[in-house]
Amino acid sequence: MNSTLQRAVTSFYNLVYEAQTFATTMARLDTADQEHYAGKIEGLNWVLDRCQELEDMDTNLTPTSLQRVLSDVKSDLDHELSVQRREKGRRADGREEALTFVSDYLSSLITATEIESSKSSV
Repeated sequence: MNSTLQRAVTSFYNLVYEAQTFATTMARLDTADQEHYAGKIEGLNWVLDRCQELEDMDTNLTPTSLQRVLSDVKSDLDHELSVQRREKGRRADGREEALTFVSDYLSSLITATEIESSKSSV
C-alpha cells in the first residue's frame, strides 16, 4: 500500500478515536444528554471493533485488497445502520449518528482506494 493510502487509513482511525474521545468527554459534561453520547460511544466502539483488521494491516497490502476490506466494513456498517433505524430507542439516535458520521468518511476512503487501484492497474 502506498504512503498516501496509509496516511488516509491512519487519518480515518484518528478521526474515529477523536470522535470517541469527544463523545466520552461530552457524556461527562452534559448529563442531560448523557444517553445520547453513550450511544455515540457505543457506535464508535462498534466501528473500531469491526475495523480491527484495518489497524493490523500489512503495509504491503495492495490498493485492491484494501478496497475489498473497506467495502466489507462498509457493507457491515450499512447493515448495522439499517438495524439501528429499525430499532429506534436503546441509544439508537446516538449510535445512528455516530455510524452515519463514520460511513461518510469510509465512503470517501473507498473512493480513494478505487482511484489508487485504477492507477496501479494502468
